[in-house]
Amino acid sequence: MAKRGETRAKIIAAASKVFLENGFEASSVKMIIEEAGVVTGSFYHFFPSKEALFEEVVSSQLDEFIARLDEIMGDDDLTLQQVKERFFDELLRYTMTFYESLQGDRLHWTVQSALKERAQQAMISSLGKYLSRAEEKGELRRKLDVDPNALAGIIIRGAGEIIYGKIIYKKKTRAQKNLKDFWYLLIEEI
Repeated sequence: MAKRGETRAKIIAAASKVFLENGFEASSVKMIIEEAGVVTGSFYHFFPSKEALFEEVVSSQLDEFIARLDEIMGDDDLTLQQVKERFFDELLRYTMTFYESLQGDRLHWTVQSALKERAQQAMISSLGKYLSRAEEKGELRRKLDVDPNALAGIIIRGAGEIIYGKIIYKKKTRAQKNLKDFWYLLIEEI
């Protein structure tokens, strides 16, 4: 049974490497199985398609990203300013990896939409909990009369649009400034 798990893990690791090196469209199942050192049947035993494997790769990266966000949000030694800076840096890094390195914008819109929604829901949950704690500690005040999870949703969805627009135009520095400006529209730091 451990061998099956090892084979699946090898395929995912190989796919991560191949997708990052070549992007989604230029990567083939053949390239992935050669990199993993497995046979075609093993690939299709675990994954019905290249798209399904790509979703798994992105999901594993998303899990790492969310773990980093939770670590940032859970660090009581960080100031609100530091949390905000690190949060937006991680969000920008993850989004740029997805769109530029993995060429996520070339995926079918249904796959793109599902991955984006999954990422946003996880981020909203993490940020909502943090905003609630920060407000209870008196570190911030919401400028909108909405609960912390709704505010987190506005921030995450708005930040995603800011980042995506700037990625298209290759303006990472401008995206970082726009994210901070957007934050201050919604939150007053105390």
